Amino acid sequence: MRLTRRSTLPALAAATLLVGFTGSAAQAATPVPKVGTPFPYVGLVRAAGADRYETAAVISQGSFQPSAGSSVFVTSGEAPADALTAGPAAASLDAPLLLTRAGDLPAPTAAELARLKPTTVYVVGGTDRVSDATLTAIGAAAPGSTVERIAGADRYATAVAVADAFFPNPEGVVLTRGDTFPDALSGGAAAASSGVPVMITEPGQLPAPVASWMAAHTFAASLVVGGPDSVSPDVATALAARTTGSAPTRIAGADRYDTSSAVAAKVFPKATTVVLATGDNFPDALAGVPAAAVNAAPILLLPQTCFPASTFDYLSTFTEGVSEIILGGPTAVTPEALSVDC
Repeated sequence: MRLTRRSTLPALAAATLLVGFTGSAAQAATPVPKVGTPFPYVGLVRAAGADRYETAAVISQGSFQPSAGSSVFVTSGEAPADALTAGPAAASLDAPLLLTRAGDLPAPTAAELARLKPTTVYVVGGTDRVSDATLTAIGAAAPGSTVERIAGADRYATAVAVADAFFPNPEGVVLTRGDTFPDALSGGAAAASSGVPVMITEPGQLPAPVASWMAAHTFAASLVVGGPDSVSPDVATALAARTTGSAPTRIAGADRYDTSSAVAAKVFPKATTVVLATGDNFPDALAGVPAAAVNAAPILLLPQTCFPASTFDYLSTFTEGVSEIILGGPTAVTPEALSVDC
């Protein structure tokens, strides 16, 4: 069915490859939209660079243009937790999310900071994730900007610090596990589209910082992303006690791929654009949440070797079709992942 739907995919002839700092005629000829407008492309588009840092910069180029008073978020590209909670916060400010190594600022990230000329750069994560020397390099790459670090003692405290800074009075929350990335990616897109934070938890219990944060808030609505092995019934019950409307909605599938499709179906029933990323590893998708938000798009996760039936079923509900933005190169999201049925 996938081959019937997209007959050129075996060779990926339908996908425009967007690359940044390695140079590309396609990139040079592609118009760059102003802030707040979606990718100006139709059909199947691959946003990819030579590595995770360049890919994040290319994703930024696709949806964000320099703007007075703008912000940029920078997080570790070596561990996912801080980027997962930073994504909806970046989306709340129409800001991109860029990645860095702990000890040095990658050249593509520095170049994108220079292009964007932000007024404020928010660095999410402690010195073990983004060193003070790298913080200084970020300021040098964006001269005149204010560089502010937002961090807690661990990933859970950092998530709370992000929520406090950018969602001081949240009407809702998306809760998902914090010790792995897949559910938080699809949940982050849902949170960004609703203007609420994504909060992370241990599977079996609320970490102390999260429990304290939750006790200080009530929510009109809440969403749990992931099955009971990811967010236990006890944790969901604790969230329900802080939700004044109906009980928290749990969205879960048989695996990470079905869960991402279920989130898309629930939260994005009329999407015109979707973001596709590998569910096997986190780097290429980390910068995807703000770009997905600009495009009012879900993030759909794919295995390396085939296209899940649940994802195809979701896309098949759109009679006019949707534009598809692939994050990462062909070793991350392979031609088989786009064309071969699971």
